[in-house]
Amino acid sequence: MKIATICITKTMLDKAIIDANKSVRELMEAVGYPYGAMASGDRHALPACWEDGSETIINLYRTANARADRRISIKGIKAHVEIGNLLLIEIDNSNLITLRVTKCIL
Repeated sequence: MKIATICITKTMLDKAIIDANKSVRELMEAVGYPYGAMASGDRHALPACWEDGSETIINLYRTANARADRRISIKGIKAHVEIGNLLLIEIDNSNLITLRVTKCIL
C-alpha cells in the first residue's frame, strides 16, 4: 500500500484547492499519474472512496498559468474533514484509492 498525507488548513477547505505536496506527487507518480508529464491546464479525474465507503473524485491538475502549479482537489471534502485533520490518501496494489481522516499532531 502506498500513502500520501496532507494536513488540512483553513485555506484548503475555504478554496477547495490543495497544493500537491511531495508525498502526493510521489504517490501519483508511483501509480502512473506523474505531475511532471502534465502540461499547464492538464487534469486527471480519479475515482476514490472515503473510509465510510462513500464515493468521490480526486482531481489532479496543473494550473493554467505560467507557473503551472501542481494541485489536487477532492469532491465533497468539506463533508469529511475539518481544519487540522490529517488526510491520508491510500492506494492499494489494485490501484483502489481510499481517503482516511485523522487528527494532525502538531
